[in-house]
Amino acid sequence: MQSIISTLTPAINARMLTRTQTEAFERGLTMLERVPQMSKFVRDTRKFKDYHRKVKLLLTYLQTLAIPSAELPKRNVGRPTKEAQKAYNEALRKKQAEEAKRSLFPELASPSDVQPLTYKGIIANPNGDSIASTMLHLNDIKIFLSESLQERVNSVRDLRNEMAQKAEKAKAMAEANNDAAERNIAPIYSEQDIAKYATRAAVIESDILPSIYRAVDEEMGEVYLRLSPKTGDPQYIEETKKLFSAPPESLRTLFRPFYDKAQERDNTFVDRVAAKIAYDRPEVKAERDKAAKHKAEADAMIKYILRKDKPSSKARVKGIKERIDKLRSEYSDILSPVDFEIYEAVLQKTKEECEKK
Repeated sequence: MQSIISTLTPAINARMLTRTQTEAFERGLTMLERVPQMSKFVRDTRKFKDYHRKVKLLLTYLQTLAIPSAELPKRNVGRPTKEAQKAYNEALRKKQAEEAKRSLFPELASPSDVQPLTYKGIIANPNGDSIASTMLHLNDIKIFLSESLQERVNSVRDLRNEMAQKAEKAKAMAEANNDAAERNIAPIYSEQDIAKYATRAAVIESDILPSIYRAVDEEMGEVYLRLSPKTGDPQYIEETKKLFSAPPESLRTLFRPFYDKAQERDNTFVDRVAAKIAYDRPEVKAERDKAAKHKAEADAMIKYILRKDKPSSKARVKGIKERIDKLRSEYSDILSPVDFEIYEAVLQKTKEECEKK
């Protein structure tokens, strides 16, 4: 195992593995085959051959999971020799020690989608679900993010610290149990207690942090598109010019990796953002406001026509007729013939009630 770890450690952030590293990775997968919880991870990794994406994850599993050893040697028929008995007892002791550490992740869902993380840059793994760690830091771009995402970004440091603490705690507890097994005493910690810490660390690494990074990619990719001089948001560009000394073109160059990654994950990203930008354009907003005002005016007249708390009178008949005529002349674009039939019926009923008085 140590040879695998020493061979793969330099490849944690590599974009591709050497032949020696690939062979070491495959030996690591062979070892993980002995752990029932890792069967899907091993199967999917071999299927997609994305070894370079999962180096750190493999190393984490090799160092924290209990890897069962090979089968116990078969005992010869008859009385064994002292050497054979000693070897059997030693193998049995190791097996019992390993069983005491098993199932560190019994509640964890399949880890096949987990991507290894680094902590030097905005996004974890250059080969993973977001942009390279050599790009801008989260604090550098926070001002461009929505308030809700800024709050999530502010929690990243605490989440990383919690993840490291929980992982170290789980590892220490497992090692303590291993030491206890070697001394032939009962385990100090239950598997459920160890799993609680290990699972939380894995969830932070594989789910919570990546979801924040992906959201950053989405929002910064949208900023990149809004700053486009041809198809962007003119109002947003003008506001950016007032706030920042760097021209929009320079900002777009910095933000391009976010856009690339967001588009790579979702090929509808550009269309969605374009529709959103178009919806927010001043001329579109003005037209939308005009339409809303147009409808509100019609609704006010319709409300008057359909009121039932007003007594039937000549003044009301006149008011209803005037509003129906205005609706027909100025608001027929949003009303149907059926609507006017209803209003005419109300007018006729009001006339009849007025004549009876």
